[in-house]
Amino acid sequence: MGTITNVFEELGNSQSVNRLVPFITSPTPLDDPETILFHAKLISEKPFLRKLYADYYALFQARLKPISFRPGVCVELGSGGGFLKEIIPEVITTDVHLGPGIDRIVYADHLPFSPGEVKALLLLNVLHHLADPAAFLKEAERVLMPGGRVIMIEPFNSLWGRFFYKFLHHEPFNEKATQWQQQDMGRLSTSNQALAWIIFHRDRQLFEEKFPLLRLQDVKPHTVMCYLLSGGLSSDWSAPVASYPFFRWLDQRLEHFQTLFPVFQTVCLEKIA
Repeated sequence: MGTITNVFEELGNSQSVNRLVPFITSPTPLDDPETILFHAKLISEKPFLRKLYADYYALFQARLKPISFRPGVCVELGSGGGFLKEIIPEVITTDVHLGPGIDRIVYADHLPFSPGEVKALLLLNVLHHLADPAAFLKEAERVLMPGGRVIMIEPFNSLWGRFFYKFLHHEPFNEKATQWQQQDMGRLSTSNQALAWIIFHRDRQLFEEKFPLLRLQDVKPHTVMCYLLSGGLSSDWSAPVASYPFFRWLDQRLEHFQTLFPVFQTVCLEKIA
């Protein structure tokens, strides 16, 4: 196993290696507001991808259930072209640009909510696009009510995950980054897909020291093949939707081998009194 790991690390560090799969190009620049429309179109036209999004939204719902009776607002950050409001109608959808289904423009490092006003903050593939994730976590501490939650789905650093993100995906994955902060290059261009793993795994002690009011309540690695087979938001190809139940079943079996296979993780933080 060590030999395979070393090979992957050497490949990942090589500047001469090209990505192994082609990607489509958005008709607008990556950080343009119109990209939200493009992504919404992809999600609506690729049933396999839409089913995957629905399963991710179900993960949000499951972790919201214990606090569903509480007052306070539920906010999705970086809603983009998603459809969470169809699943959780009361959610406030936000992004840094307006678009169909976006309720408000909100920046993660300056949340426009009063202390204790928010019941939950939901993020699907958003944290790794933040230039200053520590500023967001500090804001989360401020706006969450006691018992409120941050629930996020982010890339995971397993053996297959590293290979997938370094060679089968277009965004950077640098698990050796020495700091959480990254250069702000735009809404989507700012990216280190290893960021959640760095903060909540490698640097967990530092996270606990910096944010004592945010308890790491749960971390669940998941998803092995379904995201790749969906084509994500970078390809107009996806597997036939009829195959989704089988690959979802397969993922659920493989994700138990956490150091080997999962490419995503659900992270749940809870605000303590």
